[in-house]
Amino acid sequence: MQPFLNYNFSASNSSKFLLTLLFFVSSFSAYSQRDESAVSNEFIVLINTGTEISSVMRDENLSAFITEKSQVSKSPNVWLLKTAGGNDDAMLAALKKNPEIIIAQKNHRFEYRTAPNDALYALSQWNMNNTGQTGGTPGADISAELAWNITTGGLTSQGDSIVIAIIDCGFYLPHADLNFWKNYHEIPGDNIDNDNNGYMDDYDGWHAGNNDGNITSCNHGTHVAGIAGAIGNNSIGVTGVNWNVKIMPVQPSSSTEAFVVGAYSYVFAMRKKYNLSNGDSGAFVVSTNSSFGVNFGQPANYPLWCAMYDSLGSVGILSAGAGPNLSQDVDVIGDMPTGCVSDWLISVTNTNSSDVLNSNACWGDTTIDLGAPGTTVMSTYPSPSDYNVSTGTSMATPHVAGAVALMWAAACDSLLNMYRTNPASVALLVKQIMLQSVDTLSNLQSQVVSNGRLNLYQALLGVQNYCLTLPVQSPDSPEESIRIFPNPAGKEIKVQKAKGKIESVEVWDLFGKKCLTPTLSKGEGVRIDVSSLPAGMYFVKMKTEKGIVVTKIVIER
Repeated sequence: MQPFLNYNFSASNSSKFLLTLLFFVSSFSAYSQRDESAVSNEFIVLINTGTEISSVMRDENLSAFITEKSQVSKSPNVWLLKTAGGNDDAMLAALKKNPEIIIAQKNHRFEYRTAPNDALYALSQWNMNNTGQTGGTPGADISAELAWNITTGGLTSQGDSIVIAIIDCGFYLPHADLNFWKNYHEIPGDNIDNDNNGYMDDYDGWHAGNNDGNITSCNHGTHVAGIAGAIGNNSIGVTGVNWNVKIMPVQPSSSTEAFVVGAYSYVFAMRKKYNLSNGDSGAFVVSTNSSFGVNFGQPANYPLWCAMYDSLGSVGILSAGAGPNLSQDVDVIGDMPTGCVSDWLISVTNTNSSDVLNSNACWGDTTIDLGAPGTTVMSTYPSPSDYNVSTGTSMATPHVAGAVALMWAAACDSLLNMYRTNPASVALLVKQIMLQSVDTLSNLQSQVVSNGRLNLYQALLGVQNYCLTLPVQSPDSPEESIRIFPNPAGKEIKVQKAKGKIESVEVWDLFGKKCLTPTLSKGEGVRIDVSSLPAGMYFVKMKTEKGIVVTKIVIER
């Protein structure tokens, strides 16, 4: 996002700025009862463009109390005013009555939220912020601190409690640093399916192996859960990719594939219930994590397991799957689940603190999507140790499942509304944004689909940049609408306008980078060669005699 003071404030867009500002003032009035961060005797005012502060100071009700004034911004015309003391609320009311003042508010302190105060964070969590503390390369991390300046997760902008479903061997539910999801529509231990979801006593989650809601403890699952969502900034232990997300514990048992399918089926049922009840029951599961698999497994022999990723995707869930801990090409040897052909599966391998592939990590330029930190990762553990380090693709994968959840915490209302009406396709958009936002690494070139390692900050920026274009509306009347086809496109797109002419066309990617500026030819339409662009989502920006039109296109390969 652009800093506020870089806003291009001119006469032509001043009305838009004021409308936007007034919108935010009115929108957040319901949350203004507490103003604990206000600075005593300091106020910020926006005055009319071209008006001198001296005009404001002619008001005797103000001038007698204001001791200091300084201009914060020339365009827009914003000033900081300080008073000698007195009743701040009464002073604010007086400022609002001045006819030269458009907006008046108290000044506020803020704090940088980047680095949590968790005890082991700076010492051990190189995966979030690598300063070389474990002997690795500074900066070889997922840029978590920059991402946390945008959001630390937990809720969507519309109040949904974001849930990550982790399918694993078990979880230590009493852990003080983990925030486990609870099914509050279920009464535990009464042997009744209270919420009619087909699962009895699933208050804490689901144990598919035992067909009950009794979750047992396990080192591996507890460690994985902490990477995705250990509670952040609580002064103890570690922090997860999300500071406040809910972890849904699901156990398939440690035996056979049938229970894996059963575990996924529970997650599917809970998200479907959430969708159908408009959030009244079920769970807003946005991602699953599967840090398990079958080395050399051939997906053709596992059709039901693979099909579950499509089923989960249909209700809006992306699934992160761990590749094998083998120095092998998955494209050649095969693997479960990363070999499954499903658009809603994100396959992950293990990078270390020097930003290179772990010596015992897999690759595959058509099956493994990206890398993530998975070597000597500190996370939660069952009592009495509480925290420990572990290595493997099992540790890399929850970074990705957690990233999906954090992206939804950064999503705007428009994107969330699209997600509710079309969960499957919008989930794929989130996956695309993630894969297009990686840090490209030379050692992962042609080794993974994205050629890079997870960058949490860039993924969140990708969501925000997408939101900046929503909703997409044309200023033209319906009979003068612009048509872009085919969409999805292959090597070429065509742009046609029913009336008038198109003055310019640009193609931009999701991160605000201009990709193409085609030369317009005379005639009724515009042909744009997009064969040089990678597959994905793009924006076509067109200037007409009536204004700017922006629309989305998908390029397929």
